[in-house]
Amino acid sequence: MTKKVATAQDLRLVNRGTIRRLLRDTGPLPRAELARRTGLSATTVTKVVAELVADGSLTEMAQEPGVEHAGQRSAKVGRPAIDVALVPDAYSVLGVQVGAGFVQLGLCDLFARLRRTAEFTFDLAATSPEQVVEAIAEEASRLAGDRRRVLGIGVAAPGPVDPALRRNLLSINLGWRDVPFAEWLEAALDLPAVVEHNVRAMALAEAHYGGARDAATVLYVYLRTGLGAGFVLGGQPFHPGRYGVTELGHLRVVEKGRTCACTATGCLETVLSERYLREQVLAAGGDQARLMASVEELPAVQDEMVDHLTTGLASAVNLLNPELILLGGLFGDASDRVFAAILDALRAKAFPVLRDAIRLERSTLGMNAGVVGGAAIALERLFYTPEGSDRS
Repeated sequence: MTKKVATAQDLRLVNRGTIRRLLRDTGPLPRAELARRTGLSATTVTKVVAELVADGSLTEMAQEPGVEHAGQRSAKVGRPAIDVALVPDAYSVLGVQVGAGFVQLGLCDLFARLRRTAEFTFDLAATSPEQVVEAIAEEASRLAGDRRRVLGIGVAAPGPVDPALRRNLLSINLGWRDVPFAEWLEAALDLPAVVEHNVRAMALAEAHYGGARDAATVLYVYLRTGLGAGFVLGGQPFHPGRYGVTELGHLRVVEKGRTCACTATGCLETVLSERYLREQVLAAGGDQARLMASVEELPAVQDEMVDHLTTGLASAVNLLNPELILLGGLFGDASDRVFAAILDALRAKAFPVLRDAIRLERSTLGMNAGVVGGAAIALERLFYTPEGSDRS
């Protein structure tokens, strides 16, 4: 196989992405510190920074008095040092979460902060994937406004995606197969598009823009129509194998259990989903409108939920040893008492040397995690990485 030779343009994109990522993750830095941390020459840093200042994505500012960066000596008395910083509103991206019968959209800045939002519902049984994408394109067009400063659109969709992040291969709870989200949206919007597994996109958003920025490995678990999981390793989404599948909800936890939508039996998702919890709450005389509160008021229902969840999480802990586990979706409504019960049960089931290191926290992005996740994957591919199209 012929090895691709890096061109000057390739190196330019790599250097731009490297500096952007560093400024995103650390905040403003002077040119000398950029060179030290990236390993780029002072000449290269000066050239790249000048390009990015010219296109509006970076700005220069006087360093705040008394502010020092790690490994940086104190500035001498005299002219203040000049920091370089990202301009969050220089560009924007569109983030989309596709769920079972609903879609949420948001216009986000370069730090994945929501600026404008929209949402709509659809009849899952009567609406085709093409019709849903048409509706997404219409709403996205309204949200985007002037597209000259919009980098692209990212879609967080349930189920595995192809390695190029262009197609949603299988969405069990939606009943969709091989949906070319990127191709259809690019044709409709004339913007670059990317699609990612919904919970993996949420994990990426937490790793770069939420509560997991201090963690090297993050497992994000999302409970709603089903139970999904996404893993981030070293700041990048983990795509194991050919299809990048991390289907926590389809671990078998019940022998001879219910048949799952995936056609297997006894999957975790058959005993831990919004639908299943509603069934249990209704059968016990609870209030479905206050789902998680009702679960907590019904000890047998709560104990079963905690037991099944921690059986699945223990497998993930023993295999992947994540530094941080975040629970999102319906878990966002759970009390600290429930989180404590989950942590205690998980520690009892995990491998002994891993127990004390387990960190379990609530998602910081709440119910916007999917939209911000879509924006995060668009930013990663289109602005912060060498492989991005670098429209700016």
